[in-house]
Amino acid sequence: MRRVVRCWVGAVWLMLLGMANAGAVTYPLTVVDLAGRTVVVPKAPQRIFLQNGNDAMALTLLEREDPFARVAGWDNGLGDSDPSIWALVRQRWPSADRVPLLDFDNSGHVDLEALIRLRPDLLLVDITARNAIEGGLIGPILARLGIPLLYIDSSRDPVVNVQRTIALLGQVLDREQRAAEYLAFYRQRFDALQAGIAQEAYRPNVFIEIRAGRMGLDQCCYSQGKTSWGLMIAAVGGRNIATRLLPGATGDIALETLIRLQPDVYLMTGTQRIRRGAHSVPFGYGASEADAQAGIAALMRRPGFASTSRREGACVHALYHQFYNSAFNIVGLEYLAQALYPERFPALSPDATYRELVARFTTLPDVPFVFRASRGYAPGGACASAH
Repeated sequence: MRRVVRCWVGAVWLMLLGMANAGAVTYPLTVVDLAGRTVVVPKAPQRIFLQNGNDAMALTLLEREDPFARVAGWDNGLGDSDPSIWALVRQRWPSADRVPLLDFDNSGHVDLEALIRLRPDLLLVDITARNAIEGGLIGPILARLGIPLLYIDSSRDPVVNVQRTIALLGQVLDREQRAAEYLAFYRQRFDALQAGIAQEAYRPNVFIEIRAGRMGLDQCCYSQGKTSWGLMIAAVGGRNIATRLLPGATGDIALETLIRLQPDVYLMTGTQRIRRGAHSVPFGYGASEADAQAGIAALMRRPGFASTSRREGACVHALYHQFYNSAFNIVGLEYLAQALYPERFPALSPDATYRELVARFTTLPDVPFVFRASRGYAPGGACASAH
């Protein structure tokens, strides 16, 4: 898996070098999207419809002055996924609150007439929605109206496709230089991780519980296999337990199975997403370490959970969920690498990486956040490998 990732990173980097040296984009522009489709963008997009609101974070890198200036409408999944980052975006760009909202899920459910009334000149759509769009009315109608659609991705294969998506959007939005600068930063950080991991002969068995507590304290344990966080774990050298247990990309794994397997590393993800009955770890902007610790502690008190590890000094690591579906996922990869190999990366500071990313490549404010916490299985929460 890591060899495939390195090949894709190299291919993206070579493409960006060519783009950065090519000068301004000339329209009509022919590009290849993440579904491998050749698409002609007839003019510089000015009225974009953003189907996956989480991809707004890519626009904060490329359209730094105002990521919403060219957005004519969107499905604001960002506000649902993490209210804390949506609050920050609204504070920084109040115009974001005035962008028309239109539900458009990955099953292709959308009010097509309302979409057309927005007069979009480009649709940016999650690749997961491809089958629904091409098997329904949306694709043919957009083609008949001459409205281009590009498939992008930041979640199905986050490590590879975030880079490909940023490179593609850099072309389409005439922001190649900004894309190249950010992806050079991304590659430097990623290569440093790979160099450290390559010195480790041991590959830990890892279990990740996605949005732990999302269905309350009676539920455990939803995970991801060959997708999203599962592929991020593989990219930093971990053996993702769910990959070999789940028949599909996602699903539940019985707590009894985890007790039998005894994962070397147990991970949880969480945000401040609000759901009735949920007991998540409230990571994000404005979060507190105390609240994160309380959230982890409550989840670890679930019946039988204490038996998932019998190692002395073992601990549970919890991470900010949205890094799997974000242009900023290099920070999530650093958190993962440090959780899997604490002795290899003692000086690594993903928090500092995040602050550098925000300062150099966006105009987002640098405000307090909590994206990671660890808690031990032992009484009192002492964690021998906490960092």
